[in-house]
Amino acid sequence: MLPVSNPLRRAPRSLPASSASNSGIALLASEIAAACREPRSVMGPWIKAALARAALDPGLLKPEHRLIQSDCYARHILHSDPGGLFTILAIVWAPGQFSAAHAHQTWCGYAVYDNPLDETLFRFDPARSAAEPVRTEVRVPGYSCHAGAGLDQIHRLGNSGGRPAISIHAYGVERERIATHVNRVVDVAP
Repeated sequence: MLPVSNPLRRAPRSLPASSASNSGIALLASEIAAACREPRSVMGPWIKAALARAALDPGLLKPEHRLIQSDCYARHILHSDPGGLFTILAIVWAPGQFSAAHAHQTWCGYAVYDNPLDETLFRFDPARSAAEPVRTEVRVPGYSCHAGAGLDQIHRLGNSGGRPAISIHAYGVERERIATHVNRVVDVAP
């Protein structure tokens, strides 16, 4: 077992390289699979560290994983755990594309891969049943985070730059539930 105090140590490999499109994605998938077998207190730091390492791999994504969509940010599935424990995606943000303010219905983690993203963080006000903005941070390539399900981490991601930006995300749901069981859109206080 890896100690929580050193989340940058490599997690044991559990999936063969052929289970993903390339060795970098296979390694990321194996590290997340190993993290999912650990207690929640260990799982989060391991996933955050695995995503940070993957974000430093310039060969992680194929050209088809870098394609934008004009109407909304593009989601490209990189790996889907055979047991349905998690799904890894590349999200490509064209200039000016932003998510809605949202919390998560499952654990999630992301790392910035290419070009900066803006992340606005919110706190939930139960009296108003709405989120209040706290601050906006520029997240540069290599930045990573992990959060559990619930209203403790509400954020909005997007690309205010002039070039496409890419982030790598891992969610604790199977591939078929990405569109319905990940984001919990929240109202923002005026």
